[in-house]
Amino acid sequence: MKTLIILLSASAILLTFAHAAPAEAAEQTRIQTQSEVQNRFRNMSTDQLLEQQRVMAQDRDRDRDLLHKELKNRYRIMTQEQKRKFDQSPVENPIQQGMGQGSSGSTGSGGKGGR
Repeated sequence: MKTLIILLSASAILLTFAHAAPAEAAEQTRIQTQSEVQNRFRNMSTDQLLEQQRVMAQDRDRDRDLLHKELKNRYRIMTQEQKRKFDQSPVENPIQQGMGQGSSGSTGSGGKGGR
């Protein structure tokens, strides 16, 4: 019995390390990517940054709409838990929150006003 407990403890420790390594690598990759983007932005002119801001807002709105459409297509095959998450998420479900396509205009102008 004591040997079994030791083996189970050792297995749990090994699993912990096995799962921690990929998470640390992913975090390092995220940090490196973020640093590269920051450096790219530092090298842009203010006019280029303003144009990039406009393009990113449009891309974000388009991506959000495409994501919502795909989730809506999958709704009928979702589990009850997944449906609950979808129904309660203002980010994933902007239409239910009364923020359909009209929100992209208000979000965009809010970003421009922030300068």
